[in-house]
Amino acid sequence: MSKAPIKAATAIALAFTLLLSGCSSSKNTAEGSLQIIPRLPSCSQSDIDAGSAWIKGQLAAFAQQDFKTAYRFASESFQSARSLDQFTQIITTQYGFLLNATSSSIDECTPVDKDFIFDVTVTSASGAQLPMKYALSKNADAWGIEAASVVPSATKEEPVTSIV
Repeated sequence: MSKAPIKAATAIALAFTLLLSGCSSSKNTAEGSLQIIPRLPSCSQSDIDAGSAWIKGQLAAFAQQDFKTAYRFASESFQSARSLDQFTQIITTQYGFLLNATSSSIDECTPVDKDFIFDVTVTSASGAQLPMKYALSKNADAWGIEAASVVPSATKEEPVTSIV
């Protein structure tokens, strides 16, 4: 009589083990591989609001072609490495679409160590939507744009140069 409950318990344990190992397996199958990707942390609402305002402020300055004001949104480390003239040259030669963009949206914010990565979509005057990544730092409530770059599309093979 005691053999039946042991067999049932063993069968349940074995089934549970197989179920768990099947869910956590990373073996390749005909359809591809099963991978569990952890969810990245998200920014606090106050960081999203402040960082978004900082990015929007720089984009508004670009729309006015006010490079001096746009440069002020850059971080101290960025400004110490590049002059206003160098910054202006980078924007006009590589990021001219920012000067006549019709709209932008902040899509996501991810904290990375002490910095923040914002996914931004800028709509150019031609209507093209350009996905960008903005890296911002925050030092004692002072925000600064460290870098921004266009995210290369899957079909485009040309290298994209970062603002930094």
